[in-house]
Parts: sequence; structure tokens; C-alpha cells
Amino acid sequence: MKKELLISKRKKAKELHENGWSNRKIARNLLVSKDSVGKWVRMDEREVLIDNRGWEKGTSRKYAPETKQQIIRIREDLRVRR
Repeated sequence: MKKELLISKRKKAKELHENGWSNRKIARNLLVSKDSVGKWVRMDEREVLIDNRGWEKGTSRKYAPETKQQIIRIREDLRVRR
């Protein structure tokens, strides 16, 4: 979900909650999970505007050496099966 869409859904969820809507009804209306709605309505106004998902572009994910080896093995197995 794009940052602008996420922020607008968070704002709308807070607005609907203040108007007495249940989290379930808000989730159905915004097509999101009720758990997300629950988090959003508890956020303060500053937090609503912050999108701290994932990591910065251009920064690669850090894997443990064991995980790297598992990935390599899985890729090799997939190549052999083709």
C-alpha cells in the first residue's frame, strides 16, 4: 500500500471511530484487518502520519549466515527440479 493511501486510511479510521463506528465495521469499510484498525485508532496524531514500514530503499536485507545457506540450498534445489 502506498504511503499516501496508508495515511489516509489511518486518518479515516480514527475519524470513523470517533463517530462511534466499531473496529469491525471500519475494517470492512476500508478493506483492512480489524487488527490494523485497532492499532490505528490507538495512535496519536503524530504517529498516524509516520510510515515506518520496511527499510530504506537501497538498503538490502540482513540475513544470518545460516539463513543465507538455506536460501542458496533452496534455490539450487529449485534449479535441479526444472
